[in-house]
Amino acid sequence: MGTIKKLSLFCFISLLSTFCFARQLCFQIVQHDSAAKELTEQSLTIEDEVLNSFFDYGFIVTNSNATISNSQNQDETLFETGLKDAFNGYSDIFIQIQLFFEQNDENTTTNSELKSINFIVANASTGVKIAENNLQNIKLEHKKNDLQKISSNLVFQINKILKNK
Repeated sequence: MGTIKKLSLFCFISLLSTFCFARQLCFQIVQHDSAAKELTEQSLTIEDEVLNSFFDYGFIVTNSNATISNSQNQDETLFETGLKDAFNGYSDIFIQIQLFFEQNDENTTTNSELKSINFIVANASTGVKIAENNLQNIKLEHKKNDLQKISSNLVFQINKILKNK
């Protein structure tokens, strides 16, 4: 192969490689539910939907273990742990998603209902918080379909923040 062809091929491959870059993010689900002693199916469904939605947006996605929290101090400790995991995993962004459930007075034996979602977006390498926001007054009529819609809306909101960053 001639020198010009080799140089052209090298330039073409270099150009293509710049278009193949994807940002990597890590997220963590934190469940707040005084009635539940374990992670609920709702939390795990949201975790799965968030993972899939970010992947559909073109991110390389990892997640820290979903966990239960009972206090703001515990949230901060979990945030620091997740941030370290994201940094050690070479992620660009870390997102903590806090799910707040409340027990329905009518049916105390059934699952709690999702009330609100808070999220924190941070730079994984510096630890600087980029944004904090929430989705409130969430009502569930058809549990699984609504959890998918809520998760999609959550990822859409976070993606808007990441695009503007």
